[in-house]
Amino acid sequence: MHPSDATRQLRYAVTTQTDQYDYAISHWEANAYEDVFADVIDSGDLSDVMSVVKRLSAEFDNGTRPSVAEARELADGVLTAGGRPLTDGGDTN
Repeated sequence: MHPSDATRQLRYAVTTQTDQYDYAISHWEANAYEDVFADVIDSGDLSDVMSVVKRLSAEFDNGTRPSVAEARELADGVLTAGGRPLTDGGDTN
């Protein structure tokens, strides 16, 4: 999945949850999260990406618009769930 695909999924998820025919999250708002999705795609798998989409859409459903920093914090929580490392565990020597 590409980051732009993930942002599109976020827009669809928010629209579905709010029962609106127009997008509740603009193209530009969704694109602000592309770097966050790129990091999740690089460090995780498709289920991690979809977990971030689900959690972000829940935030929009609650009436809040997470900042990029908040989205990154949420994504980091998904990537470390179950002990999944955020790094490759390489030697620091």
